[in-house]
Amino acid sequence: MAKKNIFNMILNTINDVQTRNQADSKVETADPTVFDLIKNKLQNLDEKNKANRTQRGKSPVSILDRIRKEIEGARRENKRDKNVATADKSIFDSILKKIDSGKKIQASSGIRKIIEDYNLNASKLPQDVISQVQQKYIADRKNFDQQYAQALHDLIKKY
Repeated sequence: MAKKNIFNMILNTINDVQTRNQADSKVETADPTVFDLIKNKLQNLDEKNKANRTQRGKSPVSILDRIRKEIEGARRENKRDKNVATADKSIFDSILKKIDSGKKIQASSGIRKIIEDYNLNASKLPQDVISQVQQKYIADRKNFDQQYAQALHDLIKKY
């Protein structure tokens, strides 16, 4: 269920970015095929995911990391395509920003909980320091989740 919600959120974001791009007079309107390319990459991702399930030897990768990789692949493919104008950098960046927003919200609430649980007074910390702590939290959380995903993956292979 969560995977379906993630895909729906990303597809809605792609549609929103396309609408904003068409309405923005400051940025060149991207060819609609660019957005179709991104959507196709994500549809293919779901098919690739099903195929990879049968290959038990691979390490698990988060769905958000796979989505990010496919969007970056669409960006590279758009740059190489001589028949379609290269979309503005902001198109892909806006989509990637939405993907990363969940991690930032999670880091913000996780750090806030730590501050509350340990009764810390962080009111005097500069915003850039808090941002650095959040980035470290995101990286640590990703490593932590990856370790558990790998352990579960290994157990699944065993049984």
